[in-house]
Parts: sequence; C-alpha cells; structure tokens
Amino acid sequence: MADDRELFEDVTEALARAGFDTAPGASPLSIGPHPEGVVVGWSPGEEPDGPPSGLARAAVTGAAALVLRERGFLVTETGEGCLLVRCAEPVTVPPEAEAEAAPEQWWG
Repeated sequence: MADDRELFEDVTEALARAGFDTAPGASPLSIGPHPEGVVVGWSPGEEPDGPPSGLARAAVTGAAALVLRERGFLVTETGEGCLLVRCAEPVTVPPEAEAEAAPEQWWG
C-alpha cells in the first residue's frame, strides 16, 4: 500500500495527465490529505464569473472520479461533494478449478 505522500503524488499526477489544473493556488480543484487517503474537492476560488455552479462541480467531480478509477484507485464520494481516494488493495483470485469435461453423447 502506498504511503500518504505517494498516494497524494499519484492522484495529482493522474489528474494532471488527464488535463485537470492541479497547480496549487490557481485552480479551484483542491487535493489534500485525509485520514483515510486523499480528498479531491473544490476550493472556494474567486472566479471572475463567480464560483462554479453545482452542475459544473458535479460534472468535474464525476470526470475526476472516472479518471481516478481508470487508474485503479478506489474512489468514493463524501457527504460534502468531494472525492475520497484510496489505494486499491491487491486482490488475490484463487485459480479456477478446471471444469469437468462433459461426457460425450452419441446420437443415433
């Protein structure tokens, strides 16, 4: 499992590669530590046209969640409309038992 700093860097890199503005201060998108992982949300930035609408926030949050899930992170929404991002734990899948061959049937 990645440590908090590594997870923060991985999440930031994934969002930056997808075209999100992850620069500190300039972007209304905020990425920060959380006791259970990393939280991605909106800072109350002062945009020339006012803060983004609820629909714009929902669209960007959904797009960010999709990008992060495609990169293999576990993503859940918080009650505040932010995303909680955690590392996916490796999953061990037991080998499947070979199916028994069906007996041949002779017709005729």
